[in-house]
Amino acid sequence: MEIFDLFGDDIITEHQNEKNKQLKSEKQQIKNELHRQKVVQKKKEKKKKIKQQKQEIIQTLETQEQKNDFVHQFKGLRNQKKENGMKALQSPFRIIIDCGFEDNMSDKEQRSLARQLSELYTENRKIDVPLKIYVTNIYPILHKYLEQYNYKQWQLVSEERLFTDIEEFQQANIVYLSPDGEEELQEIKEDEVYVIGGLVDRVIIKNATLNRSRQLGVRSAKLPIGQFIKKNYKKCLNVSTAALMISGWLKYKDWSKAFDSIVPQKFKEQEANEQ
Repeated sequence: MEIFDLFGDDIITEHQNEKNKQLKSEKQQIKNELHRQKVVQKKKEKKKKIKQQKQEIIQTLETQEQKNDFVHQFKGLRNQKKENGMKALQSPFRIIIDCGFEDNMSDKEQRSLARQLSELYTENRKIDVPLKIYVTNIYPILHKYLEQYNYKQWQLVSEERLFTDIEEFQQANIVYLSPDGEEELQEIKEDEVYVIGGLVDRVIIKNATLNRSRQLGVRSAKLPIGQFIKKNYKKCLNVSTAALMISGWLKYKDWSKAFDSIVPQKFKEQEANEQ
């Protein structure tokens, strides 16, 4: 009885903690499954909507020749996306998404990262100057979320390894992009490889990517965007936007024009603030 009095509370507390952990894990599994179903349903709805719009357009066309031409153009657009994907794989301009920030993100933020990578892949197949994309350090949870977007079919390079362990980059000129870097990136060079931290942080983690670059022993630099962003907004971009800024510079050779073409209006410095 005395032993139980001494250790009974600890045993009960430990048992309750284990039970709480199990309940939390089960709730998270249910939440993840609901999210997966939601993503799948959205895909089905989008596919159905495109098919319906296609049929509606065909019905407005008068002749069979017009209908055949439209179907041919429709297939041509799909083929063009595939060709653009192949073009991206051959691009001399390389970017790495370093997904080595698992411990810094919540489950929701990791799902958001997977969505951003999907958006980046989609947009990269549309732009004038596509980038060759490497997604590295893919860990099990992120892999699970990326599978919801069929990422194994993407025309890019995906790796579970850290990019410094990949032979192609061991002698490369690496530039790790960080909003906390002291140096501003002036131009994009073909002989440099640009790394973007695969980090989604709703509450900004100061120096996260800068410390990562120092840990890996690679040069860091920041995109010169501070002068274009409203004062009350953070001076860092999400993963897909940061990558597309690089392509924007390659198109315009001007950071201001790249920023205007890529970044959402809500972040932009208004003319009234500049005067």
